[in-house]
Amino acid sequence: MRSRIVAVAIPAVLVLGALVLAGCTAHPTDAYSKIAHLDQGTVLATGETPPIVPGIDSEIVRSSLRLLTVHEETEFWVGVTRDDDVCFIAESTLTGEQTEATCVDAERFGRYGATLQLESPEQRVWLHTEYMTVGSNWTEISANIAVRR
Repeated sequence: MRSRIVAVAIPAVLVLGALVLAGCTAHPTDAYSKIAHLDQGTVLATGETPPIVPGIDSEIVRSSLRLLTVHEETEFWVGVTRDDDVCFIAESTLTGEQTEATCVDAERFGRYGATLQLESPEQRVWLHTEYMTVGSNWTEISANIAVRR
């Protein structure tokens, strides 16, 4: 009797494990693995309003959003989308409106990071991982963000 229970239980556990793993494949695992190479930042608190990214905000995984730094009245955020992209977001703290956002696929982000062109002041902002080299023409404003004017 015991061997019959084991014979039924083992396949059931294997099938359940396969179903759990299959459910995880839609999760943006590559993007999460890439942002793991960033400073931890501040996770979006319960009740806090996330940055608004027109056309993309509904695709961003809310629990992935992190505030990396605030510089010159602009908040710099990172998050991942359900499509496995990494989004770099700059939001003005004066108006609360989204200043700029770019989303790149996880592989590209892992190789090059992500850049934003801000309108005022006119500058390029680069979100880079810990293993990327920041050149002399860039000024670091936080552990993973550099600006070039």
